[in-house]
Amino acid sequence: MIQYICESCAMVKTPDDPWILGLAAEALGVSGARREVTIFTGWDRDRSVHPLAVHFCSLACKERYIAKLFGDDTLKQQTIAERTVTRSGKNGGVRQKSGSRKGRSKKAA
Repeated sequence: MIQYICESCAMVKTPDDPWILGLAAEALGVSGARREVTIFTGWDRDRSVHPLAVHFCSLACKERYIAKLFGDDTLKQQTIAERTVTRSGKNGGVRQKSGSRKGRSKKAA
């Protein structure tokens, strides 16, 4: 049996709970990092078991997770874009938030 746990509050999903599903990825480079979170409009069992899948029990938990992921104040340059992509098919639209971060700010000694 697969157990889904909220990424933010660690609540366990029951079969009847309407949860939020997404994919989260991070690519680290020499001069920066790129983080991306894609939120799907509906629950999909195949995507829910993906290694990069993230699960949320509520909108508040999803927003807390995204704020923690993209809210690093120590980075000097930050670009965040949010877009909605509508696709035909069983899963409907996709909401995607991605950020590109380069360079860290240095603290004065």
